[in-house]
Amino acid sequence: MKKNFGFLVLALYIVLQAHGLCYCTDFYPTGMDLTWTYEGYMKSEPAKKLNVVASIVSVEKVGGKEYYYYSAPSVDVRYFVRKDDKWGYMKLIKYPFPVLKFLTVDVYLEPEIKFIKFPYRVGDEWEQLIEAEAVLKPFKMKLKIKVKFNVLDSEKFIYDGKEYEAFHVRLERHEGNGTVRIEDNWFAEDLGFVKGETPEYTIQLKNFSQKPCSQ
Repeated sequence: MKKNFGFLVLALYIVLQAHGLCYCTDFYPTGMDLTWTYEGYMKSEPAKKLNVVASIVSVEKVGGKEYYYYSAPSVDVRYFVRKDDKWGYMKLIKYPFPVLKFLTVDVYLEPEIKFIKFPYRVGDEWEQLIEAEAVLKPFKMKLKIKVKFNVLDSEKFIYDGKEYEAFHVRLERHEGNGTVRIEDNWFAEDLGFVKGETPEYTIQLKNFSQKPCSQ
């Protein structure tokens, strides 16, 4: 389950632009030490609450480019993202090795996944064929994956007494074995990822903390 959660969090779709800065009008709040808290439940155990705290913990270099290191340790999700004026990119995902949690399996994505398109417009869709290489030195394993994104619609989302427009983005992941995984995610301006729906769980934003923007 945790690995499937990890690819949503391809879901937490948090894209970062400038170290230590805050962009209050950005669709994806950026900067160091931002924290998102989510609540939800596993569909197999609806009565059991799912609590996830996600944050940006550092800036790292991969292949000569700077990426922001996003971490949600309670669900064993850690990944590296960056963006430019047109796209948000994901390059590397880190999964703890079973049992030996001090080791990580690094999954490199080639090319980077374009998981966000600026700006969001209902009806937009794009797809990409990528190669995921899992590395636990000295071992490597490669898998070809097709991903497709579709901006289906938008809806109202209420957070802290304020109304936001949240865009509904569907991710289809074809893993080359005849299996297609579908995840539905919603994103709101100034908040980023606010809601997710997968075959395993439902999750929604409960709190977002950021550094105050200078006037």
